[in-house]
Amino acid sequence: MSFLKRLFGYMAKNWFALAISLSCVVITTVISIYVPQLSRSVINEIMGSNKYENLVPMVLQIMGLTGVLGFFMFTQSYVNGYFSQKVIYDLRNDVFASLQRQSFAFYDKTQTGQLISRATTDVEEIRRFLGMQLTGLVSAILLIVGAFTSMISMSFELTLVSIVVLPFVFASIYFFGKRIRPVSQSEREYYGKLTSVLFENLTGIRVVRAFAREGYEREKFNTPNRNYLDTSLVSAKIRAFHFPLITFLVSLGTVAIFWYGGVEVMHGRLDVGGLWAFSAYLLMLMRPMFLLGMTWGGYQRMVTAGERVFEVMDAIPEVKDNPNAIEMPPVKGHVKFEDVFFGYEKDRFILEDIELDVEPGETVALLGPTGSGKTTIIRLLPRFYDVTSGRITIDGYDVRDVKLDSLRKQMGIVAQETFLFATTIKENIAYGKPDATMEEIIRAAKIAQAHDFIMSLPKGYETIVGERGVTLSGGQQQRVAIARALLMNPKILILDDSTSSVDVDTEYEIQQALEALLKDRTTFVITQRVSTIRNSDKIVIIENGRIVEEGTHESLMAKKGAYYRIYQTLYEAQRPVLSQEVAFSRHKEKANSNEKMEGDEK
Repeated sequence: MSFLKRLFGYMAKNWFALAISLSCVVITTVISIYVPQLSRSVINEIMGSNKYENLVPMVLQIMGLTGVLGFFMFTQSYVNGYFSQKVIYDLRNDVFASLQRQSFAFYDKTQTGQLISRATTDVEEIRRFLGMQLTGLVSAILLIVGAFTSMISMSFELTLVSIVVLPFVFASIYFFGKRIRPVSQSEREYYGKLTSVLFENLTGIRVVRAFAREGYEREKFNTPNRNYLDTSLVSAKIRAFHFPLITFLVSLGTVAIFWYGGVEVMHGRLDVGGLWAFSAYLLMLMRPMFLLGMTWGGYQRMVTAGERVFEVMDAIPEVKDNPNAIEMPPVKGHVKFEDVFFGYEKDRFILEDIELDVEPGETVALLGPTGSGKTTIIRLLPRFYDVTSGRITIDGYDVRDVKLDSLRKQMGIVAQETFLFATTIKENIAYGKPDATMEEIIRAAKIAQAHDFIMSLPKGYETIVGERGVTLSGGQQQRVAIARALLMNPKILILDDSTSSVDVDTEYEIQQALEALLKDRTTFVITQRVSTIRNSDKIVIIENGRIVEEGTHESLMAKKGAYYRIYQTLYEAQRPVLSQEVAFSRHKEKANSNEKMEGDEK
């Protein structure tokens, strides 16, 4: 009932359209009920009494009523479509808004395909009920009441004969709804799983092709597809049994009417026109009976879909603004982790006893093996997740005491997995600052060493990148992502292995460009590049979720501990690259020197 109560809230916003639609239903029902009575008069007065002079007026009256009926049916159909679309428009916006509010933990636990299914097909199931079956239900009830009233007024005994089958009809409708609801729920769940597999496959299609796993993926898709097919067949079987059964039962009522009604006509207790009108009313009852069956099934599917939709809307974000949260003022970038513990699950910590003090403008390199907790640390800073215990402060403000928007707008983040939207390069760079001028966008692109390759594209900054940026190379994608972060002019910059996909020359140019930019910014860097690590102001070694060493390159090398071993391993692996970096550096310095000399001579 809570679902229906909430749905009524959305419907109430558009009550006027619903009122017009229901008014049209009432008018069309009244006309439909009156037409058999008019036909009865035609049969009795004209055909039975040979009063052909009344034929034209009555035919014109029927034609006029048919025209009026068509007008109100058109109005009802259009207005009801408008009503249902407006309700679903508001509902769909609220579902999307809820998805935008959810924290990362929500998406960690929920399949993307399930969310897509709930936001699209489940919402559409609600619209289908409101757009077609709700007014159909009202029409069915009115037709049943009107038809029975007319039938009783003509012959009470004949009406009793015709309704003998009705208890069986309603029983069939009841059991149909009882059987179809759990099947519909399973159907929706399997469809969500089907969507999840499809979404994952299309997202990773290049990996699938690279490893020749098409057969495996087809089999993985076939499992939920088969489950969905089997459930749909069960649903079809239930419908195939109940709908013909309803037709058969109503047909038995028709047979009873002609049998008993024929006897009444022969004994003069009922006229021929009355028998015809009586049979017309019974046939008229077949439609609402079918509508009741279909509406009951549609109602069960709508409730199932609605519960899934509102489950998403009711999800409480684990990370949200506190009631007394304040706007964070412009920060200097003093970051402190104080006795921080964190676990994705409450009984298992990923980070333990993290103590870290980063002064404004410092560059901190986070180093450690895979799974040590490096990425988790930088995810806590913008509150993608909240600490389990302890606290993180920026310029003395606990990040949980300030509004999320004001916190994140002062940070620039470049993730290891670059994501670009299927729009222009200009819009991708300006995503965090949509009101940026073209000059600002170009400046950020130049700092990220992206301007030259952008200008070489057919439409420059107006070039549309493919979905997820697939038309660009990995290095090009990362440079656009870096430009996007830099455009926001953040005081805190987070780079999660952001130069892993660029070549040596490009990385050197980016590092050179970033040096001046990072002077007044607090920067957290996760990287395996030796040149980046040793140029950092502070290096933090993390193992098993704990900080085991912290200091500068020189001080940590002198200790000959964990950092020393890691650095030696990285240095040996990157020796050829480092030699190229040195050569490239000398080449650039020589080129710059020659340019300067030429300028002096001029």
